[in-house]
Amino acid sequence: MKRLDGKSAVITGGASGIGKATARLFLEEGARVTIADIDEKLLANSSAELRKVGQEVETVKADVRSVADAARIVSAAIARFGRLDIVFCNAGITSMSPIESLDEAEWDRVIDTNLKGQFTMVKAAVPQMKSQGGGVIITMGSEMGIVAVPESPAYNASKGGVIMFTKSIALDLITHNIRVNALCPGVTQTPLLEREVLTSPDPERTRREQAQWAPIKRIADPAEIARGALFLASDESSFAVGSSLVLDGGYTAK
Repeated sequence: MKRLDGKSAVITGGASGIGKATARLFLEEGARVTIADIDEKLLANSSAELRKVGQEVETVKADVRSVADAARIVSAAIARFGRLDIVFCNAGITSMSPIESLDEAEWDRVIDTNLKGQFTMVKAAVPQMKSQGGGVIITMGSEMGIVAVPESPAYNASKGGVIMFTKSIALDLITHNIRVNALCPGVTQTPLLEREVLTSPDPERTRREQAQWAPIKRIADPAEIARGALFLASDESSFAVGSSLVLDGGYTAK
């Protein structure tokens, strides 16, 4: 028996990177998957690829910063699959601006995507999970929600907020058999990271620095982080409540 047989899972930011790798793994483990993303073209291409793994794939173009869009994502999953067992609030963006150059628009964009986007999805999913008698919610934290790095106040704040948000709602929701935990990756090879590299002043130097970031001396593959999401989504993590699963190659151990 596969670990997610018959489960209905929603993954935001599911069209690329960690979200797409997780969708693939969840499908391989028997889940029916709804992927949501703000990029419609990327969503179409990724869904076509994922349907080669498993036909049970639903797609929703949506912006998690919107309460209405989050509700649409949840409604689409329920309409297609009849229930909602797992929500992985994966959608997020990065920011590398020191406080002097960090403007209000960027601050709002990062906080609204990375932190508010968790709130909107959880708020939309909880009523259905309560009515079913339980479920699993995975929030997307970061190693940078545990330790700060220079010149990233918006990102550090957003991810630190996610970890405390996770702890808070985990305490409330476990009484309804809804387990909530945070997944906290380190530097991972995603399209978002690649864009950061290519737009940096010296891309090759940036690549070398990233490879030396953690004691493991390499960056993560999205599939490695996806396996952490699978653990949190499955019954294997049945005693994990309000925890942060850190997959950072040893960075926060320093």
